Amino acid sequence: MKLSIISDQVSQDLEEALNIIVKEGYEYVELHNVFGHSIETCTREEVDEIQRLLKRYSVKVSNIASTIFFLCPLYPEDEVSLFNPNFYSIKGNLEYHLKVLENACWIANALECPKIRIFPFRWPDNRKSPYGTKLDFEKIIENIKKALHISKKYHVTLMLENCPYSHLPKGKMTYQVIQEINDPYLKLLWDPANSYRAIRENVPETYMDWNLEEEFMHLHPYIGHIHLKNYHYVSELVKPFVHVPLLNGDIAYDSLLKKIQDKCDCFLSLEPEVDFTQTIQSMRQLIQS
Repeated sequence: MKLSIISDQVSQDLEEALNIIVKEGYEYVELHNVFGHSIETCTREEVDEIQRLLKRYSVKVSNIASTIFFLCPLYPEDEVSLFNPNFYSIKGNLEYHLKVLENACWIANALECPKIRIFPFRWPDNRKSPYGTKLDFEKIIENIKKALHISKKYHVTLMLENCPYSHLPKGKMTYQVIQEINDPYLKLLWDPANSYRAIRENVPETYMDWNLEEEFMHLHPYIGHIHLKNYHYVSELVKPFVHVPLLNGDIAYDSLLKKIQDKCDCFLSLEPEVDFTQTIQSMRQLIQS
């Protein structure tokens, strides 16, 4: 296993983030927010600057954390919006996202990291749950196949992330997509905390039966990348899932990380979503674990 962290979790300034990451003993970085926008829209000049900084700090890229298909309506009538203004994301229809994917593939190869995160489409503001219906799956699979037609030209692998704000928040759901498409250029980006965070009323009951360790044991042959963060659930709060340092939450990572280490040869990339002090704490906890 190799350890990584998303750069903007440390600092919105890429050079400052790389400086801190190296000092904390990390050799790999995942790229999402750069230069005030999402990585997949970088220009050639910005990619040149990223390459310069990576070389200066002797850091390699673990994953291109694009926002392809995040703020993309699954159906033409769907209305999607951004839940967090600090989460940089492209927005547009399917054709626009596929066009940006072409640029993302070029960026991935330029940065010597032929892996790009994609999302299973944001759930809409104007359509009620549950999401992840048979029709949803069919449409998502159809669209991912279009994305694969592009990425395979560049020999780039797509990493499908289970996202709590999407049609497929549970790992069991993205696992089903991977199995049905059955293409070596499509792997899972598994985020156990996202699976834990999934809103129950949004998910069909058939996908709620695995705990996280069971989920991992089914998914691990298909996993290409893992995101790590943790939550503490506080029922009295309007937003009850509270971000906490990696080993201080409800998810028992001591046990889960041992299983990951035994079964999975992939990057573990931190996405702690906490303040700076707790981010550094999470980085140190991961190294020590």
